[in-house]
Amino acid sequence: MAATLGAVGCIVEWFRDCIHAVFQLRRSVLFSVLIWCAAACGRTDLGFDPLASITILDEAGTTEPGLDAELPPPPQEDAGRPPPECVPSEEVCNGRDDDCNGDVDDVPSIPCPGGGYRYCVGGRMSSCPRRCDTCMPGSRRICFLSYCKFWATQLCASDGRSFGPCTERDPPSECRSITRNQQYSRELEQCCVDNGYCCLDEFDLDGDRNRNEMIGECGDVLCE
Repeated sequence: MAATLGAVGCIVEWFRDCIHAVFQLRRSVLFSVLIWCAAACGRTDLGFDPLASITILDEAGTTEPGLDAELPPPPQEDAGRPPPECVPSEEVCNGRDDDCNGDVDDVPSIPCPGGGYRYCVGGRMSSCPRRCDTCMPGSRRICFLSYCKFWATQLCASDGRSFGPCTERDPPSECRSITRNQQYSRELEQCCVDNGYCCLDEFDLDGDRNRNEMIGECGDVLCE
């Protein structure tokens, strides 16, 4: 009878400890806790160590010292696999590092026949710059001044987008008498046109109210 009461007391004592432990354990190890409780009461005839398969967490949620920690998650399929090796090839403009030097599209610029360069931008080669938005680079047109010699020329810029300043020049012999008598006048512009020059239409000889256009022989000045 005394032995029975002792066994019952042992079971009650350890059952209380087990309940306390259950609140600190994850649900997934509840079965292992019951085995541990049984082993604590002397049930060691099961043939294995019940403490080896459980993990006890403290109140902070960390593994208690001396017990097995949880197994780490399985490694990813590509974990530890080295990156693919770069195989050097000739660098071209394609948005990739073909020659494996760490720089993408480090290709030289390409000269354009009419001047300027083509560049690699965003994996594609740019177009050659237009050199004749307004006039042929290096060409000249006649313009007029309201003082001194009244006759002048303007040089088209190298990018073909604008003319330079109106620079005073000696008038041709055909128009010299007009510069002396009419000076800065409609007649002087007409003389410019009549003698085969490309002339700035400052006096609107064609009546279209555009005083910034060119009239006369401008085939070598205007863009094609």
